[in-house]
Amino acid sequence: MQFFIFDTCFFYRFTHSKDLQQQLFKMEETVRFRRPLFYKLLYVYMSWLHRLYYRRLTIVGAEKIPADTPIIFAPNHQNALMDALAVLFAARQPVVFLARADIFKKPFVAKILNIVKMLPIYRIRDGYNSLERNQEVFDNTVGVLKSKIPLCILPEGNHEGLKRLRPLKKGIFRIAFQSEESNSFNLNLHIIPVGLDYSNYFNPGSDLTIVFGTPIRIADYADSYRENEQKTINTLMKLLAENMRSVMIHIPEEHYALTYEISEMYAPNVWDTHNVKRQPFNSFTIKQYIIQKATEAFGQDPEKAAELTASLSEYNSKLKMFGLKDCFFQDKQPCFLSIVIETLLTILLLPIHIYGFILNYLPYKIPVLIAAKIKDKHFQSSIHFGIGVFMFPLYYLIVISAFCMFADGIVPKLLFGLTLPITGFFAFYNYMHIKKLRLKLRFFMLKFTHPEQYKNLCTDRASIINQIKQTINR
Repeated sequence: MQFFIFDTCFFYRFTHSKDLQQQLFKMEETVRFRRPLFYKLLYVYMSWLHRLYYRRLTIVGAEKIPADTPIIFAPNHQNALMDALAVLFAARQPVVFLARADIFKKPFVAKILNIVKMLPIYRIRDGYNSLERNQEVFDNTVGVLKSKIPLCILPEGNHEGLKRLRPLKKGIFRIAFQSEESNSFNLNLHIIPVGLDYSNYFNPGSDLTIVFGTPIRIADYADSYRENEQKTINTLMKLLAENMRSVMIHIPEEHYALTYEISEMYAPNVWDTHNVKRQPFNSFTIKQYIIQKATEAFGQDPEKAAELTASLSEYNSKLKMFGLKDCFFQDKQPCFLSIVIETLLTILLLPIHIYGFILNYLPYKIPVLIAAKIKDKHFQSSIHFGIGVFMFPLYYLIVISAFCMFADGIVPKLLFGLTLPITGFFAFYNYMHIKKLRLKLRFFMLKFTHPEQYKNLCTDRASIINQIKQTINR
């Protein structure tokens, strides 16, 4: 029996050795995933940094992942390579990925993709000749699944930075049925829908919610598939799309911007009305409910959408004039004394902020500048994270080595080494805090120096909230 061993040369072997492919890509083979010490250490390190990259990372439904059985993860695709990393670390096990072939063109990006075990999948736009290589890809993935190595396929085909599910491609079902058919439908393969929701696609310090949905067992459709392959695949496409929408934020294309703004604006009212804990997954489910109700209402009464659009446009223009955001009107407003104390603490902690900012500026800023040059802005966070993973430890090694040349004693050296990442982490989140504090101060200045305009804003917002309430409760 032949074995294919995944190692750091996998991508090269896959794309450059046709004879090897023909020997290895056989339906009856078994694939073994070798995880050398380097891979294990890199996995732990990147998993830890991935967790630190987000302010809050919430994983829901991991208990639904079947143990010791072939799995295909099917996540929505909105944030380039960060989607793959989200599934990889949330699954807490090695995962092999299929991704569109055009993103493998740049050698540096290809190396990053190789590290996270991604394989290219070819499309018509990649050239008709390249489509022939997809059969080799399909054959290889069958071997992966037979070995119970989880596979991840992004069934939308490409990413789009919008909170909605686009039409699914058939490749995931072809692979699933080909795998089961080669094993007389005894493989027990499951497709697991995965919902990924980012509070911000581009910047670190945002929130990420990962939701695993109800698995779909492919063998349950064996008889139907034998009778009519295309009809069965179409049925499963609809089922998977429905299951994926249930674990993600899906806003239909029509009235997208309006529905998104309503969900963000009205969610805090649900917190207070139903006394719900302010947790990311609760926010996720509340927004799903608001979006569903608003979509139904706009479908029945399009004029309601036009009225809300006009009201929100006027309200947002006033907020922009004062340099404010609606979020300051959502939360319970802090008293003036708490703002004063918060400002004083920020000033007292400023030396630590400056220290961390100066010592961590280069390894943070260089990936940002490189990522900013990427044409597809939804690759920015992927490039930023990918470069930062290697740049920060290299930079720290250089700086600590330089410090050790001039410092005496082990204690100062250890303290300096520890303060580098800790103060850098503090400086980043403190910078976000300072930006928010500045807006809070601006909010209080408006409240006390222009009370009439403040009251008008509150009145406008209350009217909009009442309109939304009537819309979703109709």
